[in-house]
Amino acid sequence: MESEGIDSVEFRGAQRNQWQSAATGWRKWSDLIDESAGEVSERLVKMAGVEPGSGVLDVAAGYGEPSLTAARAAGPEGRVVATDISSEMIAYGRERAAAEGLGNIEFVESDAASLDFPEDSFDAALSRWGIIFEPDAEAAASRIRSFLTSGARMAISSWGPPDRVPFLAIPMRTAMERLQVPPPPPGTPGPLSRPTVEALGGLLEGGGFSEVEVEETEVTFEWQSPEQFTTFVKEIAPPITALIEPHPPEVQEETWSAITAATRRAVGDEGAVRFSNLVLLAAGRA
Repeated sequence: MESEGIDSVEFRGAQRNQWQSAATGWRKWSDLIDESAGEVSERLVKMAGVEPGSGVLDVAAGYGEPSLTAARAAGPEGRVVATDISSEMIAYGRERAAAEGLGNIEFVESDAASLDFPEDSFDAALSRWGIIFEPDAEAAASRIRSFLTSGARMAISSWGPPDRVPFLAIPMRTAMERLQVPPPPPGTPGPLSRPTVEALGGLLEGGGFSEVEVEETEVTFEWQSPEQFTTFVKEIAPPITALIEPHPPEVQEETWSAITAATRRAVGDEGAVRFSNLVLLAAGRA
């Protein structure tokens, strides 16, 4: 169902601009993200049933995950089509694939709602923290299902509720309190928009998928200091920077400093910042 009060065209345009800007940060922090979140990619690929020779569609692939993981699993006889709204993110994903010598992956710039492929084009579909950003995610899931072979599976992921996802909740809550910005309406597309088993499973069910199953895992990130954590968030998390950037420079700086202080209070004085975050993974059959 399309989120109420949202102009989908305008919303996607803003997302495109935000992720274009964040691409530099994803280049900088990709090793940390891969090390921490690689198991989610591996699990999604397994849940979707990717095997040697599979044709795979990755929706909102960003910098190339789980596309690269799927390309390794599909092997030279298989193929992966990685799609994303941001040309800059796609460009980095293409570079990563070339550096790894993966010739079975194609990158396509497109939002999820505009994808267009013939029926029976793919044996599996994936979206790691991607389709949850789509204003009409159920309709996008239905569209993706139409590209899949009968019985193919789609696997997706989301973050859990805010109190279980401190690496996002602490900076987001601090920014909203500091700037006196109300929280977005429930269901607003974004990283915390599908935080429950029912919400994430319902996305696939709303898209016509059956035999939907949802499971949980955790992703743990670690940074050397609260200051490094704040830099990380500033450079890779558009939903948070979008809250802060409209304000005057001095207010922005004060807000980022408040995020650093809130992080220090959360982790104590040991120096390093280590946050474990709940991830939900869902898969359903076309």
